[in-house]
Formats: sequence, C-alpha cells, structure tokens
Amino acid sequence: MKVGVAFGISNLANPKAFEKKVSGFLTSLAKDFDVVGGFILSSKADFKEAKDEVNFNEVDAIVLYPLTGGTEGFLKEFFVFRRPTVVFGDPFNNSLASGIEIREYLRERLVPSTLVKSHEELKAALLAYEDSLETLEPFLRMRLGLIGRISPWLVNERFELPYTRISLKKFYEYYERTSDDDGWKAVEEVFEKAIEIKEPDRKAMMKAGRIYLAIEAILKDYRLDGFTIGCFDLIGKLKATPCLALAIFNARGIPAGCEGELNSLLGMYIVRKYFEKPAFMGNVVDFGGDYILIAHCTAPLLWRYRLRSHFESGLGVGVDVEFPRGKASLFKLRGRKAVVAGVEVVGNEHSENRCRTQVKVRIEDAPEFLDGTLGNHHILAYVDSEELADLLSELGFEVMLY
Repeated sequence: MKVGVAFGISNLANPKAFEKKVSGFLTSLAKDFDVVGGFILSSKADFKEAKDEVNFNEVDAIVLYPLTGGTEGFLKEFFVFRRPTVVFGDPFNNSLASGIEIREYLRERLVPSTLVKSHEELKAALLAYEDSLETLEPFLRMRLGLIGRISPWLVNERFELPYTRISLKKFYEYYERTSDDDGWKAVEEVFEKAIEIKEPDRKAMMKAGRIYLAIEAILKDYRLDGFTIGCFDLIGKLKATPCLALAIFNARGIPAGCEGELNSLLGMYIVRKYFEKPAFMGNVVDFGGDYILIAHCTAPLLWRYRLRSHFESGLGVGVDVEFPRGKASLFKLRGRKAVVAGVEVVGNEHSENRCRTQVKVRIEDAPEFLDGTLGNHHILAYVDSEELADLLSELGFEVMLY
C-alpha cells in the first residue's frame, strides 16, 4: 500500500526541533507501508512545492501529521487529491487541536478521514482504508462537470467537491460544430418511438439533437463521468432546452442533471455507479399524508414516453415518461448530509400545469419527510433504501433514513 506523508509546523516553530520525531515516525511507518513524501510544510507555498515533487493522486492513502497548531491552513489543501486520509496527532504543541480541524475540513468535502494518536491506530486505519478502496475509488475518482452556471434560484446549493467547469461560450462553440441534419439523425429514433408527440416539430427536434451532440463531444473531450447544465440559460439564445438530451444520456447510463445542480448530479452518479440503475431528478410539486408527487421535464427514456415542450417556456423538447410501479428510494443530498426514504412508485399524472414527467410515490409520512429534507430537488431510483443509506454512510455522508 503506497502512503503519501506530509508534516506541518507553524512558521513560528523551529523545524530542527522536530527532526527526530519526523525521522522516527517515517521509519516506523515504512516498516509496513510504501512511504512517499515526508515533507515538512510551513505554508501554502511549501504545499505547492510538495505537490510538484510527488504525485499524491497516485497514492492509496495520505497521512497528515500536524506537529503544531497553526498548520490547518495549508495541510487542508491536501483535500484536492481526494485520497483517504489519516490525520495523526499527539498531545503536544496543539497537534491534536490542529488535527481535529483538518479532519473535519476533509470530511465536509467527503474525503474519508480519521484522527489517530498512536502508531497502532494509524496502521489499523490505513489497512481499513485499503480494504475499502474498491468501494471508495469510484467515488473519489469521479469526474463531474458543470456546463454553464448553477441556476440562481437554487439558494441551498452547496458543493465542496472538485468539478470541471465548462462555460456556455464553450458549449456554443461545440453546438456550432453540429448541423441540423446531424441533429435530426441523433434523435430520429427517439421521435419514432414516442407514443405521442404533442408540441415539438422537426425544427425543435433538430435543435434538441444538436444540443445532445454538442454535450456528447464535451463529455468525450473533458473525460467526464457525468454532468449538469444550467439549462434555462439556453432558452434565450437557442430557443431550446437540453431536456431531451439529458433524457437520452440518463437512459444510456451517463448521469445528467439539470439547472446546474451538482448535488443532484452526485446522487445520480452514485445510483448509476454503485447500483447500475437510472435516476430521476425532480421537483416536489405536491404531497399528502402518504404520498409525494415529483415532476420534471426530463427523465430517463426507458419506458413509454410522450414528447412535449418544456413546461415553463413552451419551447424545446421535454419528455413525459411513464414510470412503472415498484419499490424505490427517494433521497436528497446537500453537502455532507443526506436524507433517504423508502417509497413505492404508484402512478403517473399528466397535469398541464406541471413539469411534464409527473411521478407519484407512496411514503409512510410525507409531511415528516419533507419537514426534515434538505431542499427541493430529490432523486428517485429503483434501489433499496437501506442499501442506499448504508452506502452513503460508507462514502462519508451523515444519513437520515426515513
């Protein structure tokens, strides 16, 4: 197991006073693990030098040892590598105090981290991470993208994980490389398989196809595992929406979220990667004592569907997908927190005054669940709620299971 190591001391401390402690620590650790690094850092500039010298992305785990207080500001920077991290602290020089701060900073960013104060605990923690790497790696190595911006009405959106940002200007460059003919070919089969086509005409379908092709090229060039897009910003310039493109991507197994929301995208990615299931991102539009209705204008094209316009704008191509009955999970992520409920899909509605896909789920106590949830957009997936909650806990979320 390859372990990257870094020490931190305050710029007020004398590095020579810690040389013996550092040497002994590295010697002990090297008896059981392949150790790289071993830098003593006192500033963010030192961190940048260490990052250039050793590729911490290639280690299996990282050990951070704040030898003194006042080291949090630069040792926390190791979160960018997204490797399981053990923070070692001792009872002197405010080492443990600094270690607790660093550990919580990492956990808030969903980097697996634990605090220890003995070599026996350190070895056990590293071996435990080694055993968990098969589960953790897809989560820690994921590459998510945001095309455009987060929609301004998502006032509770909080996302601390790394992601790739692609500007709308860049998206339009990709869009202009496509043609109407290619756009039509990309969605012709979708058009033919619809059980009903209400508003969209051929021109709307061609634009939807061109949006799909532009995003497909972006995913390839940026090597993304999933993406979300600030969809409403496309309406003004293109008089179109990406709803159909997202529906196709989600059916293909590529997590695709809307309104630029990264937390929902993360939930969709987890469902796809760990359960090999599609996910539906929707608004809570109604509820009663034992039911919740969620709706959106895009959903995976895996069952019977109608082609509609986008609800709010009346433009573009939205989808009305009929979800089958069955046991499922309804959940919401925000930062490090998660709420999960076991539900049953019991039907679909088709109101003209809501987003096009409308799914009704039965839940034991809808008011209680909604009182404790974390925001509007929720993810619906045909997975077991207890299995999902267990996985989210293992990935570092604080889970409330209803």
